[in-house]
Amino acid sequence: MNHKTKKKEILIDNFLIKISEDSMLAYVEISSYMKIKESLLINWENLKTKLEQEGLSGILSQPEVESNRIIVARGIPPKEGFPERIELFENFSSYCYLEDISPEDLREKSKIICVKKGEAIGKWIPSIPGIPGINIWGEPVESPIQTPSEIYQLGNNLYIEENTNLIKAKESGVFFCSRNLIEIFPEFTIKGDIDFTTGNVNFIGKKLTIEGDIKFGFKVKCKGDLELKGGTENKVYIEVEGNFLCSEFIRGEETKIRVKGNSQISGVEYAYLEVEGNLEIKNYLIFAEVIVKGDLKCTAGKGIIYGGKIMVGKNIEAKILGHPAQTLTQIFAGYPLELIDSYSKLKQEKILLNEVIEKISYGIMLGERLQREGKLTPEKEKIWINLQEEFEMKMKDLEELDCKINELEERIANFKKQFIKVLDKVYPGVILGITNLTYTVSEEKKGPLVFHIEGNFIKEFSSKEKEIRKLK
Repeated sequence: MNHKTKKKEILIDNFLIKISEDSMLAYVEISSYMKIKESLLINWENLKTKLEQEGLSGILSQPEVESNRIIVARGIPPKEGFPERIELFENFSSYCYLEDISPEDLREKSKIICVKKGEAIGKWIPSIPGIPGINIWGEPVESPIQTPSEIYQLGNNLYIEENTNLIKAKESGVFFCSRNLIEIFPEFTIKGDIDFTTGNVNFIGKKLTIEGDIKFGFKVKCKGDLELKGGTENKVYIEVEGNFLCSEFIRGEETKIRVKGNSQISGVEYAYLEVEGNLEIKNYLIFAEVIVKGDLKCTAGKGIIYGGKIMVGKNIEAKILGHPAQTLTQIFAGYPLELIDSYSKLKQEKILLNEVIEKISYGIMLGERLQREGKLTPEKEKIWINLQEEFEMKMKDLEELDCKINELEERIANFKKQFIKVLDKVYPGVILGITNLTYTVSEEKKGPLVFHIEGNFIKEFSSKEKEIRKLK
C-alpha cells in the first residue's frame, strides 16, 4: 500500500480499527470492555482475514488487552545500536578526569595509582549496529541514528588484547587518564613533597623522581629507580627495588631506607640504611646504622664517617673515620652480615651444646662409679643407659654443628681480602673490623692508610709502604 493511501482508521464489521501515529500498532478503543472483547473473539478469524486484505501485517494470533485498548496488530520496533566505548575498571575510573589535564598536573589532582605490566585497566566494547524494525504496513523502520560517544585515545603503553578485548599495560607505570587520553607513564615526576597531598606512594615503573622532600612519617615504595631531589624528615620509610639517588640528606633516628640496587646519597644522619649494591656518600655518614653488600665510598665532599655502625660486604674508602671527640665508631669491611650473624649464632649454639654434653658426661661418670661400687639400682641403671644414649645423640649434633661452622668459616674467609682505605685521617675510638677480626684505634693516624688482613691480624700500611705494623 502506498504511503499516501495509508489510513488512520479502518472500519471492519462495526469495529473501528485505529492506527497509531508511528504505524506500529493497530487497536480498538474500549468503550464496553467485555462486550467488545467477546465480539472480537467471536469474529476474530474473519477480522484477521479482512485486516490482511487492508494490507496490515504483524497481526496478532489473539488480540491483547492493553490499558484502555485492544491491540490487534503490532509492528516490530527497531533495536538501537551502540557506539564503541571504553569501560574502565572501578579502581581506575575514579582516577579519570572529565577535563583535559596534562601529566604534570596529575599530582595536583589526586594520589597516583600504578599499573603492573600486563595488568588490565578496562575493556574495549566494540560498536553494536542497530537492527531495523517493521511497522504494521510491512515497511522497514530505521533504527535510531547512533550518537558517536567520545572515546578515549589509548597511549603507546597500552594495547587491546585479542579475544578478550581487555585493555592492558605494555609497561609498568603510573596510570593517567583525562577526557581524551589514557596512558601509562613508566617514568614519572612528582613536582613537590611527599605529604598529605600525595599520601604514601607505591610506585611501579622504570623511574620515579620526587622533586621535593619526604615529610615526617610518610612512605615511598618504588619498584624501579628512585631519584629524591630533596631529603627526608624523621620516621620516613623508603624501599627501592632499583637504584636510589638522593641529592640532599637522609635524616631521622626512625628513618629506614632499603635499596636493592646501588645508592648515591649526599649524607645520612642517625638513620638506618640497607643497600644490596654499592653505596656512594657525597658528604658524610653520622651516627647511622648502615649495611652494604657491595662497596662503600665516602671520598667526595667532606668524606666523613663517625658514630654508628657501618657493615660493608666488600671494601670501604673514606677521607676521615671518627671524630676528634673520640666518638665510638664501628667500621667493618669484608663483613657479610648474614654469614657473620649465622656464624655467631652457631658458635653460641656450640657453647651451649658443649655445656649440655659436659653435664651428661658427668652423669655417666657417676653411673660408672655406682656400678663399680655395686650400688647401681635398676632405676638408676635405666637413667644411666638413657644418659649414654643422649650423649651419643648430642655428639652427633655437635659433629653436624662443627661441619656447619667450618663451612661458614670457609665462606667468610673469602671476604678477608677486603680492605679499609683512609685518605686523610682516622681518630681514636674507631673500631676497625674485617670479617670477624677487629682492632680499636688508640691514637690519631694520618693517611693515606690501608687496613687489611695478613694471617690472623689486621695490618696497616701507608701509601709510602715504608713499614707494616702488626696491630693487636
